[in-house]
Amino acid sequence: MSASPSLPLSGRRVVVTRAAHQGEGLIHAFAAAGAIVEPLPLLEVVPPADPRPLERAAAELALYDWLIFTSTNAVEAFLPLTGGAFPGRLKVAAVGAATAAALAAFEIAPDWTGGNDAEELLAALAPHVTRRRRVLLPQAADARPTLAEGLNQAGAEAVAVVAYDKRLPPEASARAAELFGIAPLGWVTFTSPRIVRHFVELFGQDWERRRPELQAVSIGRVTSAELARHGVTPAAVAARPGDAEMVAAVLAVCDTLPPEPRKGDPP
Repeated sequence: MSASPSLPLSGRRVVVTRAAHQGEGLIHAFAAAGAIVEPLPLLEVVPPADPRPLERAAAELALYDWLIFTSTNAVEAFLPLTGGAFPGRLKVAAVGAATAAALAAFEIAPDWTGGNDAEELLAALAPHVTRRRRVLLPQAADARPTLAEGLNQAGAEAVAVVAYDKRLPPEASARAAELFGIAPLGWVTFTSPRIVRHFVELFGQDWERRRPELQAVSIGRVTSAELARHGVTPAAVAARPGDAEMVAAVLAVCDTLPPEPRKGDPP
C-alpha cells in the first residue's frame, strides 16, 4: 500500500497482526495516515475443543441475570447458538465500543458499555451483580480468570464458559519470513497477549537478537504487560481500545522521529 508524502506516517511501515477477519479497520486507519501497511494475521479464531458447555449455556440462558461479553469473538461465537431466544429480563454488558457494535449486529443494545479490560469492567459492574446474581461469561479458552473470580468475590455466581479458541495461522511463519527476513522489525501492532506470544514464537531462538528492532504498538495495559514479559517496552500505547487510538499513539511518537528509509533508498 503506497503512501502520500504529505501524510503524517508517510514512509513508515506498520505491520498489523490482528486476525484476518478483524484487521481491516486498523489497516485502513494506518493507511489513511500515510503508513505502508503490511498485514500479518497472528490469530485464527476456532471453535472450542468441546462445544457442549457453550451449547448448554446458550440453551439455559434464561437462568442467568447478566450476560457479559469482553470481545467481538465471544459475541459472534455465542449469540448464534441462542436461536434468537433472548430473555427480556437478561442484562448485557460489553467491554468497549467494538463489542457493543457486534451486539448491535444481533439487534441487542447492551445495558452497560465501557472499560478497557477485565479490571475496569469488574470495578463498574461488581456493585450491580451482588446477592447471588447469576452471570454468564462466554470467553476465549485462554481468558484470564480475573473477571469471574472478582464477580464471585462480590457475591455473584459467575459461570465462565469457553466460547472460542485461538491458534497461530499456518501461513504466518512464511509471511513473517517474507516481511522480516532482511528488514528490521519496526512498527508492529499488538492487540492481545496471545498475539504477543505468537509473534515471539515466530522467531524462536532468534528472538533475543531481533527483539531490539521492534517498535511495538500496544492496545492497553494487559497487552503491554505481556510484551514486558518478553523483554519489550512498547514504543506506543493506545489510550483506549480502538483503531483511531492506535494510530494516534504512533503519531504521537513519530512526531519526534525522522522518516524511515524506503526499500532501495541509498544508506
